[in-house]
Amino acid sequence: MKKVISIILCFVLVIGTAVPAFARETGSDLKSSVPVIYISGDSNTLTYDNGTKTFEIDDMLKIFKNSEDGNISEAAFNILRPFLIKGIVFNEWDDYYDAVYKEFSDVYKPIMLDENGNPNTDCDIPQWQKNDKLNAMTYNRADANGTYGEKTYQFYYDWRLDPIEIADQLHEYIEGVKKASGHDKVSLSVKCLGSNIVLAYIQKYSTESLKGVGIDVSTSMGANFLSGILSGEFGIDGNSISRLANELAGKHDDEGIYIDLVRFATSTIDLLESTGVIDTLTDVAKAKLYSKIEYGIISALALSTFMTFPGYWALVEVEDFDKALTYVFGKEGSEKRIKYKGLIDKVTNYNETIKKNVYPIMQKLEDNGVNICVISKYGTQMVPILKDGSILGDEYVSAYNSSFGATTSTIYDTLSDEYIAGQIEKGLGRYISADKHIDASTCLFPDYTWFFKGVSHGYYSTPEVDLIMKVIDADRQLTVNDFDLTQFIVYDYPTHTASPMTENNCQDVYWTADAEVDRPQTQNQKIRAIIKTFMSWLTNMFKMFTSILTGKLNIGDISKEIEDHN
Repeated sequence: MKKVISIILCFVLVIGTAVPAFARETGSDLKSSVPVIYISGDSNTLTYDNGTKTFEIDDMLKIFKNSEDGNISEAAFNILRPFLIKGIVFNEWDDYYDAVYKEFSDVYKPIMLDENGNPNTDCDIPQWQKNDKLNAMTYNRADANGTYGEKTYQFYYDWRLDPIEIADQLHEYIEGVKKASGHDKVSLSVKCLGSNIVLAYIQKYSTESLKGVGIDVSTSMGANFLSGILSGEFGIDGNSISRLANELAGKHDDEGIYIDLVRFATSTIDLLESTGVIDTLTDVAKAKLYSKIEYGIISALALSTFMTFPGYWALVEVEDFDKALTYVFGKEGSEKRIKYKGLIDKVTNYNETIKKNVYPIMQKLEDNGVNICVISKYGTQMVPILKDGSILGDEYVSAYNSSFGATTSTIYDTLSDEYIAGQIEKGLGRYISADKHIDASTCLFPDYTWFFKGVSHGYYSTPEVDLIMKVIDADRQLTVNDFDLTQFIVYDYPTHTASPMTENNCQDVYWTADAEVDRPQTQNQKIRAIIKTFMSWLTNMFKMFTSILTGKLNIGDISKEIEDHN
């Protein structure tokens, strides 16, 4: 069971970096009067072996099929042997940690950083991206009308490195683009991890060169899933797994080929959850094993995969940071604290100078007259291994974090009638979403923050990109009152359209969250939950077998597709 939990932990670490693999950008045709510099998250391709090999996001999943010797069964055995012989039998876990570290680091070695958070190989952004950056600083890329698109200028960077160091590169790029284009200001269109770079830039170089800044799903206050894992604050929520699976199937299985299979699988998980099987297994694992080895396994997984990256340490929430340091590097004075002192100094410096000062840094934008557009997303199931699977967010970042302070409910409830009445009495009722999940009045910029419901973290729709382009290039600060879409927006995947949120269109489409079923409190509620999930399981089993018998669902084809993908 512990090995399963270990693999799950690794998978969640991996899936955070795999967001760009599923990202989709529909783009915008809108133009800006000043150069717009596009800053993405961790989707930049990396190359190694003197640029002859490319490290793609999918390569981060190799642990599930390859080891150094190309055999997952051998890698699994190398991990399982010390787990059983030394760990279970003798309660000695160091060899197990070492085995986990070795097998995983064999896979991720090309992109791992050294003990100081610096590259220890020639892994870097591709040469063509370096050439493009230099080229952008040599001539004006304006079109025939003297205007610029969102991606006329793209700032490519090594997302693994210290955001404060990358901020120096961004400063050089901005100054070069200004000089080449003849403009004294530029605007920034920023996604995800790029927000950490921008905050470091503002803190270090202020805002004189900026006309507008648009930030889509900011991670500058932290990414909840990663923060929770590294600090040991997480749980395995079967209901969340079901919701996420149903959501992905509903959005991406256009022909409905796999939906019946997915729904049968998720209804099985729901049944195991309602009958207490999942909780029992998890509790036994925690009681018997996890409490003894949690520090070591989190440390081994983190340092053999992605947490030598200062760029990912910037995703740890302030309240989790000290605990995460202990889980990954051990207590003060430990061997790892000494070995990784350079890395620890870097990530601590970022936490102290940037992460703890997000609000005052962002406030500089408004104080200095820079146009601001903040986009937050919610209405999709957060990654299932979290402190709390009911957090309102976009799979990876809570709406609270990405909006810089919105007051939110959970996915199971709404803001209370008393709370809403109190806000209305204060004249703040206009900031309450139609679904009563969000109060935007507590955001850092309540009038410059928009919420898209039902859009995944890595999906950048045309309406949100258009919104950013309009706001950052305006001759004044536009607010939520300047747009027909209003502050709260519902996105429809099938039609790729956005609409103002109303009481009629604000409900979740791909899943429901029923607290009485998922989290029953009384004995009667528990009995009803078991009956309901059992009936759902029977129904979905019948649908799946019907699909198989009618030829709609071919298990052999699915197995082949999975094998081909791997």
